[in-house]
Amino acid sequence: MLCVCLPVKAIESTVIINNGVEKRQFSRTDIRNIFSARTQYWSDGAKITVYVLDAQTEAHKDFCREMLKMFPYQLERMWNQITYSGQGERPQTVATEAELIEAVKNTPGAIGYAYHTSALENVREVAIP
Repeated sequence: MLCVCLPVKAIESTVIINNGVEKRQFSRTDIRNIFSARTQYWSDGAKITVYVLDAQTEAHKDFCREMLKMFPYQLERMWNQITYSGQGERPQTVATEAELIEAVKNTPGAIGYAYHTSALENVREVAIP
């Protein structure tokens, strides 16, 4: 009996935005800059509100590694630096994916991520090349 072990790929996350956000195309760098608080305003001047899951969840860890190409602790350090220097605010943390989707849906200029794309209503998925 031959057993072949293949690495299991994590479920891929989808970046979601509020329907009112005008920007249509995002690069991976755009997403990294938004989630690390380097970019805090949309091109029209509206404030970006970032929603994330708790940093200890596997979903957040996967999002950081797969989408942002960084470790969660690196992202945490960036948030701390921006917060403590007075240059910006930390993302809003929510407890569940359903809360995250609901928050993005109801907050103008909001962005977040989701894994269960069948649950996405009244938010827009972002295509990232």
